Amino acid sequence: MATFTLPLDPIANIMVNLSARSAVRKAFNLALLMGDVPDDVEFGSVRIKTYANTTEMLQDGFTTDDRLYKAAELVFGQDKKPPLVAVGKALKTSGTLEQPVATLQACREEDGEWYLGIYCGDLTEEQLIACAQYVESVRPDTLFAYTTSDAKTYGIEDGGIFAKLKNLGYRRSIGQFSSKHADALCAAMGWSMGAMTGTLKSAFTLAYKREVGVETENADSLFSTAKVNAIKKNNGNIYINRGSYYNVFEDGTMADGTWFDEMIFLDKYKNDMQLAIMDVLYQNNKVAQTESGMTRLKDALKVVCEDMNNVGFISAGVWKSDDILGLSYGDTLPKGYMIQSQPIDEQSQADRDARKAPPIYVSLKLAGAIHHVTVQCDVNR
Repeated sequence: MATFTLPLDPIANIMVNLSARSAVRKAFNLALLMGDVPDDVEFGSVRIKTYANTTEMLQDGFTTDDRLYKAAELVFGQDKKPPLVAVGKALKTSGTLEQPVATLQACREEDGEWYLGIYCGDLTEEQLIACAQYVESVRPDTLFAYTTSDAKTYGIEDGGIFAKLKNLGYRRSIGQFSSKHADALCAAMGWSMGAMTGTLKSAFTLAYKREVGVETENADSLFSTAKVNAIKKNNGNIYINRGSYYNVFEDGTMADGTWFDEMIFLDKYKNDMQLAIMDVLYQNNKVAQTESGMTRLKDALKVVCEDMNNVGFISAGVWKSDDILGLSYGDTLPKGYMIQSQPIDEQSQADRDARKAPPIYVSLKLAGAIHHVTVQCDVNR
């Protein structure tokens, strides 16, 4: 016999609220290798396929002689290994390879997850410049890496592609000279993707790392200090042996001289800050236009800053830049950051009516990295 009953809600009303999932954050550890894909490898209608190892590439139809396969070997063969590598297909029309920048653009538009693009092919200076120009302003933030064997890059007067990109002030391209491997930079880039773990003290610098699978320029013949200095003068990079024992990548600079590690971590920081703010706005009924509401936003940004402190990208230090609100030149940042905002009471009525937050100012003190050491030893007999 059916029992007819009334609900318990009027007496014991239980509400369970499960917060919305945060937006997926980029790990900034995915490199894209672009170039000619064998006809036996089926890509369907997409430009990009992702692989967890080179075995999967062989199973998919690549061969050990394919340039993209050899590049992936370098990416996966380093002391620190990324979880995945992406492969982007360059299209052919009537037997011609589309322009590399067109491949780069199509892959960027199709998939927003990869961060670092490497074209595995023999590019002219004009093609390299076109790719470098494209990544300067494209969104999401992107880096471009390339390898060159052009002797002009270590010429005292010319400087080749390194000098050209330096003079253009491009910040999002990194190049390596190598006469030993057509895609040598895939090794250093693979190491960097593997190092982006987000774990405690995982911040890094590319200087003096090994490129497993790549010979140094002076492995079997002299490569003079003058040539090395000419490359580095134009913000190029090179893999050399020092002191017989040490095979090292030097120095990890972008075309304009910015350090690679600063680029990748600041890009990640910007990404995480955007998502942190968006999560607060998305997951709440509203964020009040009050000091309490501003505190909620700043607390979300604080979590991101704490992450940057934990990985070792920022650290305690003295602020040596312009004064910002309550932060003055010479003040100490105990954790490497300070988050401030202009008072709500000082906000214009127009901004309040438009439901804008007062500007938030985040000041960071980078931990930096030591690349050069001088030691004076005084001996008394």
